Amino acid sequence: MIHQSALSSPKETHLKTTRVHFDTVLVAVDMSPFSANTLKIAAELAQRSGSRLVVAHVIDPTLVLPSEAAANAKDTLDLWMRPYIKDDTRCTSIVAEGDVVDEITRLAGQYRADLLVIGTHAAEGVTKLFFGSKAEALFRNMGIPVLTVGPHARLSGKRLSSILLPIDLELHSLRAAQYAVSLAEESAATLTLLHILEKDADAESHQTAAPRMELLVPEDAALWCQPVFRTLAGDPAETILATAKQVDADLIVMAVTHSRPLADHASWSIASKVVRQSECPVLTVRDRL
Repeated sequence: MIHQSALSSPKETHLKTTRVHFDTVLVAVDMSPFSANTLKIAAELAQRSGSRLVVAHVIDPTLVLPSEAAANAKDTLDLWMRPYIKDDTRCTSIVAEGDVVDEITRLAGQYRADLLVIGTHAAEGVTKLFFGSKAEALFRNMGIPVLTVGPHARLSGKRLSSILLPIDLELHSLRAAQYAVSLAEESAATLTLLHILEKDADAESHQTAAPRMELLVPEDAALWCQPVFRTLAGDPAETILATAKQVDADLIVMAVTHSRPLADHASWSIASKVVRQSECPVLTVRDRL
């Protein structure tokens, strides 16, 4: 159901262009094969944007590790990550011990990270985050945007060529729209804005959605990227995943919110399903820091 929108009138001005740059990318790894794909994608993003890459491995203090393994953890991490990092990438590696959420949050603040990259993988038929409930907490509660790499996700090519932005035209979507537009402009990508209506939505709802979506794109954006506007009806997560395949998306950008209890539940449950099944990375952007 569509609530009263901040973009309800075509007389309102377009969203202003806001350049987004990730100065520092923090990636959390557990040195598994799944985590290697996460590091590879984070390294590619850092390389493209000239960002500093911080690779963090957190050791759970409840695990009993051989003393030699614990002592050489930093060397092990450096050796493990070497194949995925280009020589000219500004990179820092760090091994911490403690609660994963606490340590990653601390490191994000210490290094002033603009983006957190985490991974997911499927185990025994059950899809879960690589740190289990700990990474779920990071996914939901980090103040900075989080790029989640699912078990099937890949980042192909030297630049982003197709970005999908599912949008519900609410205030909390504005920040995600700014990230999506900026990334699309920097890569000269096709930006598909997708508004999903309820299955029984009337014709008027379909007709009025496109002009409202257009307000989320700066008036001069077409000089730098190719905006496309779609309005579909159906299950949100399934529609997002199907559209991502149709447009061959390299990245999905999603707004998530904590502003209303029901909206919070809906936005996070939809995002979680998309993250688990997407064939490309998913960038979740909270409505507020």
